[in-house]
Amino acid sequence: MGLEQESYHREIEEKHFGGIRTFPLISVMGFSVQYFIKTPIITAVVFFGFALIIVGEYIYEAVYFNRKGITTEVAGLLTFVMGAILAKGYVIESVVLSIFMTLILSMREFLHGFVEKYVYRRDISAILKFLIVTAILYPLLPNKNFTFLKLNPHSIWVMVILISTISFTAYFATKLFGSKKGILITALFGGLMSSTAVTLAFSKRSQEAPELSGELAMGIILASSIMFVRQWIIMFIIYPKISYGFFLFSVTMFAVGISFVLKKPKSGTTVDVEFSNPYDIAHALMFGAFYTFILILSKIAHMYLGSNGMYILGFVSGLADVDPLTISMTQLSKTGVISLNVALISIIISSVTNTLIKAVYAHIFGHSKLRNIIWKAFGAMTVASFLYALLFIRAF
Repeated sequence: MGLEQESYHREIEEKHFGGIRTFPLISVMGFSVQYFIKTPIITAVVFFGFALIIVGEYIYEAVYFNRKGITTEVAGLLTFVMGAILAKGYVIESVVLSIFMTLILSMREFLHGFVEKYVYRRDISAILKFLIVTAILYPLLPNKNFTFLKLNPHSIWVMVILISTISFTAYFATKLFGSKKGILITALFGGLMSSTAVTLAFSKRSQEAPELSGELAMGIILASSIMFVRQWIIMFIIYPKISYGFFLFSVTMFAVGISFVLKKPKSGTTVDVEFSNPYDIAHALMFGAFYTFILILSKIAHMYLGSNGMYILGFVSGLADVDPLTISMTQLSKTGVISLNVALISIIISSVTNTLIKAVYAHIFGHSKLRNIIWKAFGAMTVASFLYALLFIRAF
């Protein structure tokens, strides 16, 4: 850390606290106090005194040299702590933390540039609101079943956190690698978040630029293929056993979709797709409400219609979104309310229905060239899904 700070401040010719000699000495001080004296109170007093020196130095540089950053001073305090940790015998931990701190210090330009370019105030606001609500709400939600339907508020919010986190990861990746990198990259990450949003945006774009219809269609197919991978990830996290039965199906559907995507040359054209932040509290609450609604319907349908009710619900749910149905079926199979086969078939019906409804969206909003490609690809994926259901579900 001392070497990194020394080289950085010498490069920008700035007055600074600490360098190649100071940081090792701070670490030696922390190590010596902890190793030789071995009295927590004395260690705390020395650390407090050292902290006062750091504060005084910071005030001096802020007043006389107009320095505003406090990163170096914080690194100095942490270096003292690293020395004390090392004296306690935590060698590997202290080395790892030291490397991590040095890495953070050396990446200052990248990190500041990244935040300035990709992280907006509204995103920070949405994340903070979600975390605050979760921190307050999650511990208060009772972890027990209510009503004869055995609804568990605690488990429901866990599913909201799971889906929001997966979607946010894709959302962040889309901002970082997305629309400015080309249609297929946007579709790749967009499919992990909302393949429907990709379908609508790309279809409308094909009307404005018919010459891009081929590549836009490939983007829609790729996003829809990624949807099956997303479903498998969700199932694996919640209940790995059911994901084993879905794995071959997701691979099959993905392979069929990709076979169409690989046929088309890439132009490098970019298309913007607007995604809402998945950590937006309104978005999360809406998903939670929809998931609860599907969960209630699932249990009622099973009570009165048996497995046929699950299949009907899979079809109806697929018209809107596959995630709530995927989660509810996985949860019900995990608790033994329904069999794995029934859950798998219902999820497959939902995903195929959702794929076909996206074909309808593409037909309504897209150019004729795009429509033809989409129907061929999604038709092939539908046939593949029926063949899978006939050949493999019962065997599983």
